[in-house]
Amino acid sequence: MILLENITKNFGKLKVLKGVDLRVDEGEVVVIIGPSGSGKSTLLRCINFLETAGKGSRISIDGKIVHRQKNDINMLRKNVGMVFQHFNLFPHMTVLQNVMVGPKQVLHMKKEEAQKLGIELLEKVGLADKHNAYPQMLSGGQKQRVAIARALSMNPQIMLFDEPTSALDPELVGEVIGVMADLAKEGMTMIVVTHEMWFAKEAADRVCVMDDGLIIEEGTPEQIFEDPQTERAKQFLQMLL
Repeated sequence: MILLENITKNFGKLKVLKGVDLRVDEGEVVVIIGPSGSGKSTLLRCINFLETAGKGSRISIDGKIVHRQKNDINMLRKNVGMVFQHFNLFPHMTVLQNVMVGPKQVLHMKKEEAQKLGIELLEKVGLADKHNAYPQMLSGGQKQRVAIARALSMNPQIMLFDEPTSALDPELVGEVIGVMADLAKEGMTMIVVTHEMWFAKEAADRVCVMDDGLIIEEGTPEQIFEDPQTERAKQFLQMLL
């Protein structure tokens, strides 16, 4: 479903990604962990072309190489949903309107269809009773669940999550991770950057450890958490577990 080959990214003289290769199969949940500054979020942003990877980098989605032409990127973003650290909801729109905006404007769905879909997705994330509320009336966890519903409204093949719980109070983390775990059980192809190790243990098919712009180790959750092979991965996990 996703094939990344030699993904590089520089910000000026700073080399953030140094040649990342990664394959994610359909229905697979891949969790990326690693210290801050290792390039995890930049890698996700390159997949969705929010950042432009360096020369020689190649990104393929569902067997097709994605080029930086407008048509390719628009099609990519219909098929690849992304949930960020911060919710980025439109404050002047209700919860339901936030979820409807993509299907109406991008997919040209009729208002009645978009409304029906929006209600279904809000039910899915446990927020059907909040459809007429505005974002400022919600908790952080509720806002992030609305953001997930909004991403799902485009019927993506793939979901990218960039530390979706990092801006939340600890007691609100579980409700967001619960929705993500449900998506994983339903077979959604997912790449998740997170510091929530219990999600990685419970929901991931594969865990990748990044450090200094490279994937330094990957394997099943059992392999990574119980028997890491690289010294750097051991050091990182000892700090967390």
